[in-house]
Amino acid sequence: MRRYPLLLLLLLTGCLSACSTPGAFFGATEGPLFKPRSLSDENRVLVYLYRPQSSWADQELEAPGLFINNQLFSGLPSGAYLVMELDIASYQLEIRRPLFGSYWTLLAESPMDFTRVASFALDAEAGATYYLRYDEVSTPPHDESLAASGDGPLQLVAEKTAFAELATSHRVKPFARIAASGEAHVRRPQRGFWRSIGDALNNIGI
Repeated sequence: MRRYPLLLLLLLTGCLSACSTPGAFFGATEGPLFKPRSLSDENRVLVYLYRPQSSWADQELEAPGLFINNQLFSGLPSGAYLVMELDIASYQLEIRRPLFGSYWTLLAESPMDFTRVASFALDAEAGATYYLRYDEVSTPPHDESLAASGDGPLQLVAEKTAFAELATSHRVKPFARIAASGEAHVRRPQRGFWRSIGDALNNIGI
């Protein structure tokens, strides 16, 4: 009987390493400290996404993940940041919280879509720089010069706010250039399935 807890632990550890990003519970976020970048092309946009360090986030076993147009881009543990250049387009950004190593995207768009934390569309404008702050513990200070945009704990913030918090953040993934896919929002195949289930239930009065 003693073998089963050990087997379960090994399976869980394997799943964590293969699917999701381990949280800060297993160690502080590694990577180079924040360093500003310049746009390589004024016809593109620069995006920073960061997560302030907090004692609450430091206790996570699994870090939430950033999805861009329904594709997993990176995990975002406590005290981490990402930087990327994007083509001019509209991008659907989602933050999902994994469970047992999986983001459970098969359930996306369904009533049981329990891993999605935040989702909104970023309409990238040429030459712009965006600072996105993800924090489930505290809200960013209000800046009247910046129009409110975001969803829940994922919010656009002013450069001044971002730089003050990014100073102690570590880059969790190398700088990336992301090309537009040609579609502002890549349709999930399961969306049609869940919609058909809803239509069927409506037809029989449920």
